[in-house]
Amino acid sequence: MTLSTASGGPVGLRAALRQRLIVTVDTLGLEPVGPEEPDAEIVQRLALHAKRVPESSIAWLLFIALSASFPTADDLAELRRSLDLATEGGTMIAALGATLPAASRSDRLGSTMRVESGSIVVDVNFCATHEHNTGIQRVVRQTIPRWLADGHELALIAWTPDGEAMRDLDAVELDRVLHWDDRQHPDPDAGPAVGSIVVPWKSNVFLPEVPLDRLCAPLAALAESSGNRVSLIGYDAIPLVSAESQRAAESQRFANYLSLVKHSDAIFGISESAAGEFSGFVSTLPAQGLSGPAVTNVPLAVGVPGTQATASPAKVAGRDEIVPLVVCIGSHEPRKNQDAVLHAAHTLFRQGQKFRMVFVGGGDRSNLHSFDKRVRKLRASGYDVSSRRKVTDSELWGLYREARFSVFVSLHEGFGLPVAESLALGTPALTSNYGSLAEIAEGGGCVTVDPRSDDQVIAGMRKLLTDDKLVAKLRAQAAGRRPRGWDDYARELWTAAALDRELP
Repeated sequence: MTLSTASGGPVGLRAALRQRLIVTVDTLGLEPVGPEEPDAEIVQRLALHAKRVPESSIAWLLFIALSASFPTADDLAELRRSLDLATEGGTMIAALGATLPAASRSDRLGSTMRVESGSIVVDVNFCATHEHNTGIQRVVRQTIPRWLADGHELALIAWTPDGEAMRDLDAVELDRVLHWDDRQHPDPDAGPAVGSIVVPWKSNVFLPEVPLDRLCAPLAALAESSGNRVSLIGYDAIPLVSAESQRAAESQRFANYLSLVKHSDAIFGISESAAGEFSGFVSTLPAQGLSGPAVTNVPLAVGVPGTQATASPAKVAGRDEIVPLVVCIGSHEPRKNQDAVLHAAHTLFRQGQKFRMVFVGGGDRSNLHSFDKRVRKLRASGYDVSSRRKVTDSELWGLYREARFSVFVSLHEGFGLPVAESLALGTPALTSNYGSLAEIAEGGGCVTVDPRSDDQVIAGMRKLLTDDKLVAKLRAQAAGRRPRGWDDYARELWTAAALDRELP
């Protein structure tokens, strides 16, 4: 298991450059550098080799050695064109000139370089650097520790703060990824100590996250030109397929992400629906002369505490009757359709239905502002509705268990974790009748509706509030489902990804 933490600091610029050049020479299997060989002659040798051997990976590695930065496709094209046009005697100047813009903006010219050759390199940048733990982060923090526990050798990496190069994780970052539920380093504000940059070579590079926008270009060049095999988890194509529900910036970010996807080797969808969306994108790539990644469906897991008897509905102060709880879990954004659920609750309140409606989830401030305003207005009218932002996992599981049913009628999902979690805890769900949510509902425990129909959402909630026999039937169906656990997912993903196979 490779779990290096960042250590050491920058060395002298010339010493660091020489170290990177020597590592590059050794990696390419060229004649070893002599103790007295000038740096200029090493650069000339490497540049000449990159000019003579038409393998993009050589130029990619040379670019990193000279600039301490990972190239984009445009960076690499400029280097290769400069070498092509240079005389053999002028290759050093051509190489230095082409990499100068990247080197001049780099804060890491004093950094040494470590090559991960024939390794399994896993990019966990966001999970390592952020105190955030919703859908994607939960997948990473549940899967990677299980792979390590199974004895698989992994090199976990993040990126330098400017997004220019891969690096090792420090102890706090490793803690965020591997011990989220049992933190050993409680100081989340400690910044990374960037030591050596890390360069994968003839390795399997796995991306379990959706990269930050600024990382998509260097990762796309890595996938296309470095000679590494790149595979990734495909969560959804919502910013492309449902662009009308997204901010323009999010759709543009996803377009940049697809430049990485199309040069990757494999993508593992978290549901049949997600795999189908990525397969549709891949089917368009032959028009660009590309075959695109192989797409495989590896359904996502559900991680909840051991199922327990559902909590009894609570009495509300000042009332003798039992008042059922209805929960709606999910981040607030237009496609999650919370406005339709709030409208349905308001309608049912006015019709005399007695229940408590609790929304749980954060989101963009502009979305939350209008939603919270409507919730406050309903509360002022005497209706029992509330919206909660941050809850602990134990509070979340408690809400699921206490609820008569949950509601998650999203317009578009890659998977639908709130429905799967609700069912795993024995609580029926009202959900959408298409896509990945319909896939989950097929196993029982759900009522499905067209989420675009307010009338169907209202009718579905009314039925679940008034039909005790139906609720009992759905609870029995939910109890009979075998939740797909994280052990299942981690094992099946590892088998499908075949990350331990050697590159040809």
